[in-house]
Amino acid sequence: MDDRIKALPSFPLVCLLTSLATRCTLGAEMRSEHLNGASGPHDRFREYREERFRQRPDLCLHSEAEAEAFIDDVGICLFQPNRGVMLPSLWQAVAGVSRAAPRWGEHDQMYFRAWNWKDSIFSRGRVFYGKAFGNFRTFISRRLLPHFYAISDMNYGGEDDDFLELYHDGKLSLDARNIYAAILEHGPSSTTVLRQKSGLAGGGVAARRFERALTELQRGLMVSVVGVSADNAWKYSFRYNLVTRQFPAEVLAARELTSREAMLDLLREYVSLVGETTTQDVGRLFGWRCERLNRLARALAAGGDIGLEEEGSQVRLVAAVDQTRTR
Repeated sequence: MDDRIKALPSFPLVCLLTSLATRCTLGAEMRSEHLNGASGPHDRFREYREERFRQRPDLCLHSEAEAEAFIDDVGICLFQPNRGVMLPSLWQAVAGVSRAAPRWGEHDQMYFRAWNWKDSIFSRGRVFYGKAFGNFRTFISRRLLPHFYAISDMNYGGEDDDFLELYHDGKLSLDARNIYAAILEHGPSSTTVLRQKSGLAGGGVAARRFERALTELQRGLMVSVVGVSADNAWKYSFRYNLVTRQFPAEVLAARELTSREAMLDLLREYVSLVGETTTQDVGRLFGWRCERLNRLARALAAGGDIGLEEEGSQVRLVAAVDQTRTR
């Protein structure tokens, strides 16, 4: 075995292998000091984000309880930074840094610690964890989960059998329907079990179909990562459950929110979290339509919740002064 691997802590080898492709592709580009979005030399809120995201040694997280509280505080969080995505990262907050995650083969005790805390937190049902926005996994606090659930096009009334209506309406693929049905019948299941039960075991085309369908379900907030299993060759795979079963209280709370109310709250939260952003960046992250996003931004600005700066076709959103001063 490679000496680099021998030197690493004994957490699942798959966590290194699954991140290898991403790190090799990004290479040196990911080594920049500030990965969370396109912060430039005139970024007015860089220091604010370093404090809010816990990217300083004096603010780093020291326990799993602090990590859980951090995710609840920020509301939305990555495990490790993703280039171009303006969100806090659990690993950066544990390490107290703003740099990229360690490269393949690098020994990093803070990465090992953050990895274990991550698995424990979602395994205890404390957060939603999954590919909610893109091809990267995100923590969503239970505080904000009802808001994201309320605006999801993939959830009708929050019932277990809604997936059949979605399938018949052409909003859910056959593969996603079969994976969802397998979880509905067998309960929380590992990816190994779901591949078998959905008829998508094996590699090649079947593996790609499985990953696409599983991502489809996560993007629709229909399933969530709820644990880990050792039933594959790497001795590490995720277990998934239905969001309606894993977070029934949050699904119920979502019914009390209109999509407009939910989006207004989420936009206010996000701008307060990052300090400043653009409607273009928000739309790209959350998949919201530009026209509606602009209307929501103007409504928040009219109420004094955020500042609005129009630069040609680009609309810049700025956190209210009192929001940044109270942090």
